[in-house]
Amino acid sequence: MGRFAAIGGGTFEETDPLQKEIVRLSGKEVPNVLFIGTAAEDSTNPLTSCKKSFKRVAPGPVVRKLSIIRNVYTEAEVDALLDWADVVYVGGGNTEFMLKKWREYGLIPKLKRVFEEDSAVLSGMSAGAICWFTDGFTDSESFSGKDDWACKLIRPGIDLYPAVFCPHYGAWERKGFDEAIRGLGKKGIALEDGTGFFFDNGKEYYVSVSEDAHAYELTYEQDVLKKTVMC
Repeated sequence: MGRFAAIGGGTFEETDPLQKEIVRLSGKEVPNVLFIGTAAEDSTNPLTSCKKSFKRVAPGPVVRKLSIIRNVYTEAEVDALLDWADVVYVGGGNTEFMLKKWREYGLIPKLKRVFEEDSAVLSGMSAGAICWFTDGFTDSESFSGKDDWACKLIRPGIDLYPAVFCPHYGAWERKGFDEAIRGLGKKGIALEDGTGFFFDNGKEYYVSVSEDAHAYELTYEQDVLKKTVMC
């Protein structure tokens, strides 16, 4: 058992309150934050925005990066960074590309170990939120350049929580989520931008940055969709 946080989407500025809750969940006044930007091919812009956000919500956190696309690490160096972190934050982008690279790098079992040992809060936005669940609804095909792409279900492989997760819920490209989970026999968790799902060693709760941002749990009962507003 461990801790993780999944953010549905939005800019870092818009989701500052959710980063603040991640800091609170870490139990550290000045947390060490490790940013993983694989989904955006280690672009520097998300890293810069992440640093600014955590520095707005906490007094002087240290933010480092694990950039497996642009850098080469030994296994010991990766382990040392994960052991150093109080918060691991995964940025958004191409979920399938990110997971492929993580498998090649052997990162998935290492992140599972962080959760099982409860040594840090695992967290992230969009692609960085999908990865923690049993299944996710991703727009990875949008990165192919094709005009006829659509969101689809994938199985990330980290599987910290048994649910089907959808970020950016309410956006036009996510409109197929309700139907996609029919027949799976699993709960769906759908987060609009500006909302977060938090798991703290068995306790789960939702946080919203405004009254206009909502989170939902979806289940099918006798093939009838039940959708519950959680925040």
